[in-house]
Amino acid sequence: MTVFQLEMDLDSMSKSQQKIANYVMGSLQQIPYCTEEDIATAVNVSTATVSRFWQAIGFANLKAFKKHLLQNEHATPAHKMKKILNKMVHEEADVVQEMLDMASANIKVTSERVERDSFYKAVDVIQAARKVYVFGTGASISLIELLRFRLNRVGVEVEGMAGSGSELLESLVHAGQRDVVVMFGFVRRAPELTVLLEHAAVAGYTTLLITDLLVSDMLEQSDLVLQVDRGELEGFHSMAAPVALIDAIAVAVTKRLGETAFERLDRLHALRKKYASQLPK
Repeated sequence: MTVFQLEMDLDSMSKSQQKIANYVMGSLQQIPYCTEEDIATAVNVSTATVSRFWQAIGFANLKAFKKHLLQNEHATPAHKMKKILNKMVHEEADVVQEMLDMASANIKVTSERVERDSFYKAVDVIQAARKVYVFGTGASISLIELLRFRLNRVGVEVEGMAGSGSELLESLVHAGQRDVVVMFGFVRRAPELTVLLEHAAVAGYTTLLITDLLVSDMLEQSDLVLQVDRGELEGFHSMAAPVALIDAIAVAVTKRLGETAFERLDRLHALRKKYASQLPK
């Protein structure tokens, strides 16, 4: 059984078990170093409740769960790549088809997973925002640039935030009411995400979390959540679905802005024509 199968049984869990599941899935990197007492204190339940939790998710005890995490090395880059390459053992394997099929499957699952009400609320707050701040790390940096490119051209001001450390605060200090902070939170909860979520209560900005996590306390702490599929926890993580979701957001925001957006696009086209000889594509 993989860790992600936790979400399959959430409805049958008690409230205390759900709290433990949320904590565990949001702290996978720390769990190998935790005792049951540590987890019980963090979640505010009894140690006995934590002890019973492991069997509810298919493990004999905490030790067995830790062993599972360590055996999978919590999805190292090498492990992920080996896993996908093992599916293509034959020299004649069509890598292009395999990868496109995988991307298509991720997008299909995402289409079913994204709650439309949350999606259109996200579109509304982005369209009305004074400024949109975007946070992400690693491969998510490419998503920040795509969102910035798509929205800036229709008049929505987007600023990418630093991906780590106190430099994040250089942008955060300016975020306030009428602003939106979009957060790409994949695989785990980074310390920066904790800061962004905590500071929202003080600064008053709206938080939008785009994540592949199905169980995390961030889901409840964020104002809006859009969940995507990027593949198995221990497998290769595709960005196809997040990219498709960003494109959907951009199109929907443009539609909401109406003539204002099209006037800006027309001005962009006019500038391109005017300076085509000096600034060719």
